Amino acid sequence: MKEAFKKAFPYTIPVIIGYIFLGFAFGIMVSQAGYKAFMAPLLSMTVYAGSMQFVLIPLLKSNISLLAIAILTLSVNFRMMFYGLSLIKEFKNSRSKFLFILTLSDETFALDTSIKAPKDINKSDFFLAIGLINYFVWAIASLGGALIGDLISFNSQGLDFVLTALFIVLLVEQFFATRNHRPLAIGLVVSSLSLMFFGKDKFMIPALLLIILSLIGLRGKVEDYNE
Repeated sequence: MKEAFKKAFPYTIPVIIGYIFLGFAFGIMVSQAGYKAFMAPLLSMTVYAGSMQFVLIPLLKSNISLLAIAILTLSVNFRMMFYGLSLIKEFKNSRSKFLFILTLSDETFALDTSIKAPKDINKSDFFLAIGLINYFVWAIASLGGALIGDLISFNSQGLDFVLTALFIVLLVEQFFATRNHRPLAIGLVVSSLSLMFFGKDKFMIPALLLIILSLIGLRGKVEDYNE
């Protein structure tokens, strides 16, 4: 497993850079909301859902029930079910299925589906190492941000845009990592149409379902047999 971490680390550097800035931003927001510094890594290691964690901070200050927060969290992170379905083979062979599931994120999934494990490393250990590296970097960065937030007070508005920037970087990396851009085209078209018909607050789940159905229906034309 130690060798798997060594081999996996270079692949995680783009995510690590993004997570450091994003984690610091989240930690600062936790601090400025009046919570103790330990709350930032605690939330990061239990919730571990970047966008939902940013939404969660003001929700915890409101009168909304825990049940409503749980339902909202499920709806925001519903896409993870689709991620998991596509990685079932890795779950079966993983050293720890629980850790594999716990450490799965958008960025980890992007790496898992765009790179190949070195031939001299167990494949499941390699992808588990990627998830664990990203997971702990995110938690440590959020703690660092919370500690800085306790020492320095400044306007944190716009810091959460780091999440969007990170997604764009991962999209560009995947674009150049493959010659088959048909899945990207399907995703853009379906997401745009779903946004038009369902609105910005309700388009995510319909878009995901339609993308999955489109990829299954057009599987023969979408698959890149040259890779």
